[in-house]
Amino acid sequence: MDFEKINLITSNFFDNSKLLNIDFIDSGLINKTYIIEHLINGKKSKFVLQCLSKIFESYDQVNMNHKLITDHIKNRLKSNNQRWEVPCLIKCNSNNLFVFPFCSDFWRAMEYIDNTFSFDIVEDNKMAYQTGIGLAKFHGTCSDVDLTKLENTIKDFHNTKNYIDQFNLTIKDFNFIKLDDKVNKRVQNLVDSLSNHFLYVEYLLGCLKRKSIQYSLIHGDPKLSNFLFDIRYKYVVSLIDLDTVSSGYLLTDLADCIRSICNIAGENPDNIDNVFFDFNCCMYFLKGYFSTFNKKGDYCFGLLPEFIYLIIFELIIRFLNDFLQSNRYFKVKYQTQNLYRAEVQYRLLSSFITQIPTLSNSLDGIGISSNSNFVSDVQNIV
Repeated sequence: MDFEKINLITSNFFDNSKLLNIDFIDSGLINKTYIIEHLINGKKSKFVLQCLSKIFESYDQVNMNHKLITDHIKNRLKSNNQRWEVPCLIKCNSNNLFVFPFCSDFWRAMEYIDNTFSFDIVEDNKMAYQTGIGLAKFHGTCSDVDLTKLENTIKDFHNTKNYIDQFNLTIKDFNFIKLDDKVNKRVQNLVDSLSNHFLYVEYLLGCLKRKSIQYSLIHGDPKLSNFLFDIRYKYVVSLIDLDTVSSGYLLTDLADCIRSICNIAGENPDNIDNVFFDFNCCMYFLKGYFSTFNKKGDYCFGLLPEFIYLIIFELIIRFLNDFLQSNRYFKVKYQTQNLYRAEVQYRLLSSFITQIPTLSNSLDGIGISSNSNFVSDVQNIV
């Protein structure tokens, strides 16, 4: 990254700033994120600098949502003794806004949360348990946010039916001749494997639409790397990357977080054969979550197996779509990375399906009644 360019952008957010160091954060798939160390009025300090992705409907709406949530959390946690911090936005001095336009890109700055660490892959069951507590704390703290004040920042985000429709349009007109034989075969194998699922997914989506599931504020992308852990005590102190916060189902957040932490091989493993759904990790996460969040209420937690199945399927389609559409959404390091990501998620889905009966029984054991029909239905289609 051009040191002078970053220095110029930084100077628009801070007066009397001298750039010392730039660390690029490689884990994000959407925005480009940097940790900036600088001298501000002669004192060393750090902040987060982001180049915002062009996928968002409006940068102003993204930042309005971000500020709404961080302000709310700060006000709710004033009397809480345990550490919890939020990545507050920093206004740009040159325009008094939360975003700075530069060279056809839009940049923003936010506070750096010190003495924390994050991981892409869960280290042990204790971390899974603490992740569950962290997500429950976020949900509980934000449970009284006025949902009417939230803006939709990504059109049809977590709309599985829409991703299926996109896929059908893309695959219909896709020129497979432009792929080499090996890649072509990989795509065809994945499409063939998914074909058993499409009709059932649409049926399942229709069933869920008829359920009375309560809407709440959700994070939208609670993968493990978005949780910051206290460096000393190893508990979650922040849930970052708030650009996908929206009104939705708590089950979507739980399922997506479980999808992330239970793939202990990671989303880009060196060997795809190492990918499987870690059931113990899932149960430790749920124990942590329900140690803080009441499993009663109108959230239909018994539908969790369905939501895990759907969120993994959704991500397969999203990665595959992006590969077929020349990698316009997710950042890639090589041309076929999104195809590989889709294959990894399909391997995770296949492993999860074999463990649905065990998960269903375990949910029943902690007082959450699951849908026995789903257990048999989903295993009959594969």
